[in-house]
Amino acid sequence: MDIDQPLYVDLNIPPNTKWVTEKPPAYHTSSSSSSSWRKALEAVSHQVDMVDGRSSCDQSSRSTASPPPEFPALSDPTLVNVLPSPPYHYADKLYTNYIPSIPQITEIKQYVAEVRQKISLFDDRAAELEAALQELYTKRSQLSEIATAHAALISPVRRLPPEILQLIFVFCLSSTRNAVMHASEAPVLLGRVCSEWRRISLATPEVWSSLHIVPPNVNFSNPASSSSRFQRKKDLIEMWLTRSGACPLSVSFVWFAGDSAEEIKLCGILLQSILPMCGRWKILDFQVPLKMFQPFIGLTVDDVPLLEGISLMDNRTPLDSDEVDRWPESLNFAEGASKLRTFTLTFFSGGIRLPSIPWSQLTTLYLESNIAFFFSDSREMLTAFANCENLQSCTLKFPLSHTATLPAFEKLDMPITLPHLAVLCLDGDQHLHNTFHMSNTLMNLVTPKLRKLEILGRSGRPDGSVAPEPLSAIRTLLERSRCPLERLHVESITILAEAFISCLRLVPQLKDLIIHHWAVRVHSGGYSLGMPPLIEEGNENVPVGGTVDQEGQGEGVGDIGTEVAPNISVTSVPRKEEEITENQILKALTIRRPPNTSKRNHSTESFDVEASHQHPNASDGLPICPRLRSFDFTMCDASQVLLCNFVSSRWEGIPESGLSFDSLSEDGLLENAFVRPQDSPFTSPSSTLSSPTNLGAVEDINEKTRVVTRIKSVKCNFTAFEEEGTKKRMQKFRIEGLDAQITYQMPLSEEINPSPWTGLDTPT
Repeated sequence: MDIDQPLYVDLNIPPNTKWVTEKPPAYHTSSSSSSSWRKALEAVSHQVDMVDGRSSCDQSSRSTASPPPEFPALSDPTLVNVLPSPPYHYADKLYTNYIPSIPQITEIKQYVAEVRQKISLFDDRAAELEAALQELYTKRSQLSEIATAHAALISPVRRLPPEILQLIFVFCLSSTRNAVMHASEAPVLLGRVCSEWRRISLATPEVWSSLHIVPPNVNFSNPASSSSRFQRKKDLIEMWLTRSGACPLSVSFVWFAGDSAEEIKLCGILLQSILPMCGRWKILDFQVPLKMFQPFIGLTVDDVPLLEGISLMDNRTPLDSDEVDRWPESLNFAEGASKLRTFTLTFFSGGIRLPSIPWSQLTTLYLESNIAFFFSDSREMLTAFANCENLQSCTLKFPLSHTATLPAFEKLDMPITLPHLAVLCLDGDQHLHNTFHMSNTLMNLVTPKLRKLEILGRSGRPDGSVAPEPLSAIRTLLERSRCPLERLHVESITILAEAFISCLRLVPQLKDLIIHHWAVRVHSGGYSLGMPPLIEEGNENVPVGGTVDQEGQGEGVGDIGTEVAPNISVTSVPRKEEEITENQILKALTIRRPPNTSKRNHSTESFDVEASHQHPNASDGLPICPRLRSFDFTMCDASQVLLCNFVSSRWEGIPESGLSFDSLSEDGLLENAFVRPQDSPFTSPSSTLSSPTNLGAVEDINEKTRVVTRIKSVKCNFTAFEEEGTKKRMQKFRIEGLDAQITYQMPLSEEINPSPWTGLDTPT
């Protein structure tokens, strides 16, 4: 060992510890004598004593050292005279595994005790300040309460006349349902504010003219024991309706219990409470089994002079599926009601014949049945609808049972005109080949003022189905009606791109487009079994629903939703991007704007000009659905790039006021958007195509569609993984204000997937 070199001692100290590395002058020597060794060891011992705190240096010299940087609070001038001086020779031992000796432990405990004593003084002071602050808040609250109470005296509502308050109270009622007996809602809530408001509310008959009746709980083990509760409920109903004075009544009633003899009596107690007011019935909404209406037996049309709407729902009456019951005697008062405008009937458990409804008066009609419908066949139904000259809204939900005994499908040609119909909704299984197939209804209606059309089908196709798809019938309806349609909702029907795009060209005023397909999407080699190819009705060789071989010949009838041609392997026929239905629709809807309207022409953000230009249905300079503002589409196989191009063409560079297409010819829209009467195969003498009123509407449409409006909402569902480019572009659109909701689901591969309508569909 060369003692001439600087001496370092390894004491397991952290690497950032500063040591004295200079050679102590008193112990440095160049000799190798034993005395030199002793002096060197004494130097080592001296440094160890310095580390362990056993140095002979006095305490005052240690306390004057600067504090370590680990405790910046010690440099706070406000704490200099508060904290006791810490033993700084422990600073480099903190946050280490150093084990102090017994004397050091005593010293550390003493220091910690002194610090904690100071902490307790701070806690006491903080408690005093909190108490003082709480006292200030209490005084402020008292003063605020006094100010509020005095300000209430000069509130403007105190000076409102009672007549104005009565109008306000009427507007406090719900506009979508009847009032309920609950303290959290008007009118009961209004009477709990103050005595004056209670007096005014009780003197306002209009706020008591609507009531939703909720029956008390029934003791199912002993229904008769519940009669006292029902009697008390009856008294409350009578008191409520008595306050309505002479106002027309709107009453709704929902029955949750069963339909046993005892329960029928309990329900009768509540129905009897509204019976004396039958002369003031205006709107009745009953979700009650029809057998419950026994208290109404004997009522006639003359007893309900104010009745304008009746809604009935029976989901419990156990009738035979083949039995069609007659209209119950207890509801005869609905036949021929002089002011009846709205008729709604939902019957789940069988069939029932409709009463003699005043069809010519109806403005709203809703008919729903799952097993048997309310007419003997479509011909009888259309004959009745021919009298609905004032009908504005019509919803028909046809039977869904595959076992119901209904007449076979027969194509009808008896067009009827509904001049005021604005809303049409058809719901049914398009694969059931019976008389109530929705195509018979669509192909025989002429609706020149239709603005909302909903076609709700069912996924899958049962074996042996030869029923036509309703897409061609939709086109027939639009060609005949030439209506200003604004909303089109199509669900679970097979979409053929060319036919569907042709339908879109017939509705240039369309604002909302919704297309959903809930079929099972099994991907195998690029072919989606959930969107099968559509076979046109005109193909004599291949029945609709059959399979096709490579030569185009028919192979019988099968499940088009899960069956493909036996001579074509699904895994060996990948679908080209341009053949996918969704892609063709996206290309057709992508706007080809004039060159001076495009802001940029980047490869990833340019409009799909070429694809749209090459589309067989594209018209020069004429966009499809230029007023489109909402787009909701289930796109399992579509290209995400094409979706982004579509959104970009209808979002970027289009101002809020719209984008004008001055390049359109004067008669271009009328020529391209509609089928001319002389060219339409569906024109009949009874059609209203040439009526002056309808031509005026067409001219108005022609003028408006010269302006392309900016899209507001885009919702899509992909059976794919999100692409990075799509993510960035959609995020950009959202930042700019577009309501874009794109969801992605993992593609299936030959697996069973539940369907909301048809249950489990398995690939064959």
